[in-house]
Amino acid sequence: MNKKQEKIISILKILRKQYPGGGAMEVGGAYQSLVGVLLSARTRDEQVLLLMPGFFKAFPTVEILAKATEAQIRSKINTIGLFRAKANHLKKMAERIVEVYDGRIPHTMEDLTSLAGVGRKTASVILPYIYKQPAIAVDTHVHRVTNRLGWVNTKSPQKTEQDLLKLIPDKYKTTVNRVFVRFGRYICIGKPRCWACPIADQCPFKQKNLERPKNADEILSKISLRETRIEEMKKAVEEAG
Repeated sequence: MNKKQEKIISILKILRKQYPGGGAMEVGGAYQSLVGVLLSARTRDEQVLLLMPGFFKAFPTVEILAKATEAQIRSKINTIGLFRAKANHLKKMAERIVEVYDGRIPHTMEDLTSLAGVGRKTASVILPYIYKQPAIAVDTHVHRVTNRLGWVNTKSPQKTEQDLLKLIPDKYKTTVNRVFVRFGRYICIGKPRCWACPIADQCPFKQKNLERPKNADEILSKISLRETRIEEMKKAVEEAG
């Protein structure tokens, strides 16, 4: 392990303390989390978590989902964006899982990405959470933050994923997405809130915003409330399942 990797691990450990627990869609088993991640594309976590109990009451297994009509699926997810396309993907995804994988959620990148609506990012959430396999789900937050920290120098999330997979030791790959999605959503935003950043002294980003605003307490309170709300909603989904 080189010095850069040692520094990376140190930062990940700091952020892990600030953002414990799993991702918003790491909920229930393989079927539940796969559906959740698919539905969460370009949609707020709260909107997806809100509909999930009703969805899984209607479609408790992938076999039942495979037999449902797209209209029936749409009726359970029509509160979120792109629900028509997502219903189509869910139907095709479930049918393939039943027909090709005997109703079991696949456990390899190749097989998962063969499912309708499932790309590498979705698969990279499922593989570590369900199957304990090293993977890094790279979204815009992970891409932005790791570039700001100087871990990578890339132009696209796809290239960021490739470079991070080579750079991050397997033991810490899962941590990257779990902490940086929230860190990038709340702190390391477009105009970063460096004044609230626990790793500001270790960050090479030159345009640091270190001045604490007058409404800092309000901002941090809203962040805390949102995180608490998401955890409560995750519990409701698991209890419903």
